Amino acid sequence: MRKKNTGLTAESVPVLKRAGHRTVRVPGSKSLTQRAIMLGAIGAGRTVLSEPLFCDDTKLLSEAMATLGVGVKWSSKKLILHGIDGTFPRGGNVNLGAGGTPSRFMIAAGSLSSEPVVVDGNDRMRQRPVGELVTMLAQLGASIEGDHLPVTVQSASILGGELHIPVTKSSQIVSAMLLIAPFLEGGLTLVCKKPITSESYVDLTLETLRAFGVPVSDIESETERTITVPKTRVTHRELAIEPDASSAVYFASVAAIHKGLCVTLEGLRLDSHQPDVEAIRWLGKIGAVVQQTELGLQVTGTGKVHGFGDLDASSFPDASLCLAAVAAVADSPSRIYGLETLPLKESDRIEVMARSLAKAGCGVGAGTSDLRISPLQGNSRPTAIDPVGDHRIAMSMAVLATKRSGISIVDPKCVTKSYPNFWKDLRKVYEGNEGQ
Repeated sequence: MRKKNTGLTAESVPVLKRAGHRTVRVPGSKSLTQRAIMLGAIGAGRTVLSEPLFCDDTKLLSEAMATLGVGVKWSSKKLILHGIDGTFPRGGNVNLGAGGTPSRFMIAAGSLSSEPVVVDGNDRMRQRPVGELVTMLAQLGASIEGDHLPVTVQSASILGGELHIPVTKSSQIVSAMLLIAPFLEGGLTLVCKKPITSESYVDLTLETLRAFGVPVSDIESETERTITVPKTRVTHRELAIEPDASSAVYFASVAAIHKGLCVTLEGLRLDSHQPDVEAIRWLGKIGAVVQQTELGLQVTGTGKVHGFGDLDASSFPDASLCLAAVAAVADSPSRIYGLETLPLKESDRIEVMARSLAKAGCGVGAGTSDLRISPLQGNSRPTAIDPVGDHRIAMSMAVLATKRSGISIVDPKCVTKSYPNFWKDLRKVYEGNEGQ
């Protein structure tokens, strides 16, 4: 790979021609790191996270916690948090950049501060909805000004109780409430109307609470899911963060579309609770061989890439973008649906991905919650893809570029939001591993 200047910096991604075996260890899970930062920071004592993800989102979330009084120390492979035992000693102004999850988490966390907290983000984040979260916190006694960033969370006596949650625009709102629940007097019960948006991420939040010793009651009926989190003193923990399935899906997909290429995703397991593991399982249904080994999850390309048919990606919407790139080189059309949350992300991901695939040479149709993809028709003209600063669009189109020649990615540094070493690790896949 090489960088070139055409007015904007771009990463030129060549076609991958060398098969064989590769081993890649992707960084720690962003979703797990962010949830563990919340509980370790608000809890008591010293929490040590091993192999956490250090990226824009986790860096800004930890810095926001430090602003409010949490002790924070990053090292090469650890994050140490000295928690505040349920109440932040001070307020302050915090900016979470483009981070939807950290912004919503910090609004909820701010309600535990003894002083006002102003939560802000970048221009795109100021457009994304937070009003549902503000309403829920207000029902528990918080005083919050604004329904879009920046919002000011005033010092208030927030108490637990029972909330009836309608179908929300984002699962991050439900997760934010659950993560402050152990620190509320009386605990918190959420009666969530079904279907729960991106419910797999709510499940991940509950698993993180349990990992920190918080008991959770979880009862389901046909129409509702009732989750109760009692007031619990969360104390010091040592927690290993497993590799990020959301990052691993890119290399799994590269393997799936190249005959004879085998990629072992070190440390990742098929039985992981991370939602995007399901996207990797799907690669095994459309032609690749996906199996668990002692070293990690292994994906091997067979030379067959079938279309996905009608694929419900509601449980892994972010990874759906990468699967859309795989669909571009399949032997039949695909429809990927269940993408209602994507227009509200770092970009309108449905619109930007559709435009990017069309520019590469696919036939594409897009709705408010789906992508319809007809595979590439032999177009190999030089094409610069602009992901409009969206890290997941950039990495997904880089996967396609390993198969379709002539693609370059504008603003390659946007991947630092979730995966700062993405380009370095992609080069390892091109170059191979020593001794293999």
